[in-house]
Amino acid sequence: MKDIMTVFAFTFRDNIRKKVFIITTIIVLILIFAASSIPAIMGYLQDKPETDDKQSYSCYVVDKDGLVPTAIPVLKAQFPKIKFISGEPQKAVDYKKSIASDKTKAMIEIIDNEGIPSLRFTITDFLSGTPTTQMTELLRNEIVRGMLSKEGVSEATTGIVLSGIVSEVIPTGKMDVTGYALGIVLTMVMFFAIYFYGYGVAMSVASEKTSRVMETLIVSAKPSRILLGKCIAMGALGLLQLTIFIVAAAGAYKFIVPADFTIAGVPLALSSFTPTSALLILVYFLLGYSLFAMINSVCGATVSRAEDLQSAMTPSILISMISFYSAYVVMFMPDPGIRRIVSCIPFTSPFIMPFRLLNESLLISDIIISICILIVAIVIVSALSIRLYSASVLHYGQRLKLGDLFKLSR
Repeated sequence: MKDIMTVFAFTFRDNIRKKVFIITTIIVLILIFAASSIPAIMGYLQDKPETDDKQSYSCYVVDKDGLVPTAIPVLKAQFPKIKFISGEPQKAVDYKKSIASDKTKAMIEIIDNEGIPSLRFTITDFLSGTPTTQMTELLRNEIVRGMLSKEGVSEATTGIVLSGIVSEVIPTGKMDVTGYALGIVLTMVMFFAIYFYGYGVAMSVASEKTSRVMETLIVSAKPSRILLGKCIAMGALGLLQLTIFIVAAAGAYKFIVPADFTIAGVPLALSSFTPTSALLILVYFLLGYSLFAMINSVCGATVSRAEDLQSAMTPSILISMISFYSAYVVMFMPDPGIRRIVSCIPFTSPFIMPFRLLNESLLISDIIISICILIVAIVIVSALSIRLYSASVLHYGQRLKLGDLFKLSR
């Protein structure tokens, strides 16, 4: 145990001081706070008082046949910052010339289209800011109101016809927009974290072989203890960094993101992100990291130079990529049975379970079975990895192939 803690302390101190760790942490924290500030900035811009130029905005209303006599009063009531001017039909061409060079002007023409009134907007360009959609809806209601009034329809009935139907959606499941988006983000974060810190284990082993530090370590500790110390150290480093990110994200959500911010009209709701789900997500990170870190450590031990590490890690990268994309695809499948199967596969469960924990009401038995299978897989892979690592860690020269590696471990 003392040897493991010695290797742990050495590896942890060495990696926490590296520029890669420091710069990555700073960049991610900046991105978290920047992303959290976007809703506040958007709200500020929307609530910002309109400028004098906006207040002097002019819009000509040309109604040659008097199809909508209430057009200007209704538009003024809805858009008090815009100056609506009753335009003369014979001057429509002059209005268009004026609008072409002045973004603070626009024109609405109400045209008789075979008995049905239609609207034509003339604006400088799409950046002029004319609320054409809102104006169209407002004038459409006035046109319908006038036509119904001519037919003798009561004002009360007209109001019902023009009013929108109130609808309410009550989900019975756990999934919401926030949980869905957060689940996908966490899955991606889980993949990159497991890959990044697993790669750190392999790089640490390869670097120490290159600098011949490994020969000194082998004299003072068994290879198995060196491997466990390195894996635990990189796992602790990853857990520390993820904890920093989670705390920063929680703080930004609490103090920076506006309480009334919505995504596609749906308010942010982190009800599914409970302390229990957060703890289980961290457990899956540690277990997933342990599984892939053991595989990566063997990859690092098979090379004599750090430059050859990338090619040596090809099998590990393929396994992790296939596992991640398999879990990602299964997330969007409607069949829950497939998700349950993938959740029990040790290589894919760390990637799919964070999403399921936030968006599904999982049985406790499913979580226990998934974790137990993952732990058994880690024990098996660790035993094999320690054996292969011990056989190859002092090998120098040409990179060992898989067949040669098993021969050395006999």
